[in-house]
Amino acid sequence: MVFESKLPKVDAPSTDVFNFIFEKGRDNYPRDRVLYRVHETGETLTLDELETQSRRLASVLVKKYGIRPDDVIAFLANNSINYPIAFFAALAAGATISPIPVQQGLDAQAVIPRLEQAQAKLIITDEALAPISQAAAAGYNDIPLISLTAGLGNAPVASVSDLLAGEDEQFRGFRLSTREETEEHYAFIYRTSGSSGNVKSFLTTHAHWAANLLTTKLTVPSDTSPDKDVWISSLPFAYGINAKLNLGLNVLLGIPVIILQQPFDQSTFHVIDTYGITFLFVTPPLAAQIAKAEKKEGTTFSSIKWLLSAGAPVHTKIRDAVRDKFNGVPLTLEWGTTETLLIALQIDDASRVPGSSGTLVHGLQARVLDIETGKDLGPNEQGEILVRNTLAKFAGYKDNDAANKDFDSEGWFRTGDVGYLDENSNVFIVDRLKELLRVGDGYGTHASADEFEAVLFDHPAVSTAVVVGIRDQETQQEHPTAFVVLQPGAVPGTASADAFERLAEELERYTESKLGKFKRLSGGVWFVEKYPYVGYKINKRRLKELVDVSQLNTTPRWIGAAA
Repeated sequence: MVFESKLPKVDAPSTDVFNFIFEKGRDNYPRDRVLYRVHETGETLTLDELETQSRRLASVLVKKYGIRPDDVIAFLANNSINYPIAFFAALAAGATISPIPVQQGLDAQAVIPRLEQAQAKLIITDEALAPISQAAAAGYNDIPLISLTAGLGNAPVASVSDLLAGEDEQFRGFRLSTREETEEHYAFIYRTSGSSGNVKSFLTTHAHWAANLLTTKLTVPSDTSPDKDVWISSLPFAYGINAKLNLGLNVLLGIPVIILQQPFDQSTFHVIDTYGITFLFVTPPLAAQIAKAEKKEGTTFSSIKWLLSAGAPVHTKIRDAVRDKFNGVPLTLEWGTTETLLIALQIDDASRVPGSSGTLVHGLQARVLDIETGKDLGPNEQGEILVRNTLAKFAGYKDNDAANKDFDSEGWFRTGDVGYLDENSNVFIVDRLKELLRVGDGYGTHASADEFEAVLFDHPAVSTAVVVGIRDQETQQEHPTAFVVLQPGAVPGTASADAFERLAEELERYTESKLGKFKRLSGGVWFVEKYPYVGYKINKRRLKELVDVSQLNTTPRWIGAAA
């Protein structure tokens, strides 16, 4: 059975991303409206400044650096006032952007393969990341660098400010105007691995990104007010979800975005009240932290009217706790992948069904296949979900024939997500196919890690919990194993290994009392200070490596730093 979006059909944009954002798709608002403001410095950028400076920098990219359509420009830089200028300059020049998120432990040796795989011609960087960028460029093809910030010591790297000072021409030489052209040219190369798979590079066409922006714009809350709203960039711009929201959707609507030069976390929550932030993107790990955190005295968060999360399922209990912290504003869910972009979104009461990630957005279709037989299933029948976008084709992975088997000749993509759809095309995600746990003796049955995590979350000693399956190759059995971050004071700072062992056993008994003996944490409970991450997602593959199968249910249970 093919499930269809219940939302009205729309025409796909037939233009490149830059011209869609600044001409075809943008609402008519004053060109002197401030679209970006840096919290720490007070720097601002209006619509007029953003477009004109982007076109001028695009002229530099073409004339000085020889950038041509589909040449790849890598971005390895922190958020700053010049990031949007360089971002849109690359698109205006017809280049393909390959963003590299800044992550713990990132070094030149990790960057070089990405430059090679993308065949990058140029790196956009900044002063803080210049050492890594310069070493990576030297280890690749000695490609040039441009800095978003002024001054890189004695290094011969031009800054955006210096380049703009010497260029007045606004480049207008790249424009796509047909459906065929927009599906032939790539706007982005995003790396994807989820939290458990091999790293792959996915190509995103101008057609796909523009269609994604259009469908997102059509599904924003009805009380969105460009004249009153203020958003904040809670993630680095290098992440696709943040680029869509704060380097695209905000420009289409005319909504200013606050840029932070430090991580957005509980230490910077006060800026919500400072600027009257109305919309906040909440990653699943941040949602879990908010849920258990105490609200600081004096904070109101009264301006917030839209909360959005994506990237992984967020359990209802965590969403309810987040809602309570933000004065009853619900945590809206969006479902999508790096490959597909937006698939489903909660937009109204009909799509905000308990457990649902929302309804299929404009132009999306879905199928559900039985995990064991591959048979097509109907409403409310659980299996692997496949999706297809009728507005724009999925372009596939770059130079990866094996990974491209996830796409078939009819355009269907195997998401790897397990769940079901109801009669109204609302999507219910149960788990990742790779992360489903098989419990019980013999062939056993599938269980979701989410079930275990939800129970553990209710225990007063637990701050957050992540459950993975650790496989015993000899017995071919999978052991659900919990990695827990404790609440402050749950175990005294001088606690012995016995104290952790007793608490671990208590949590195991607690889980079994809620789920039964069949669904138990046979791999035990292990305590960590913090989780390792891939981007803003918890690196479950790394967690599985922390404990050998021979160590399951042994002491000590304290692992410490897992990153």
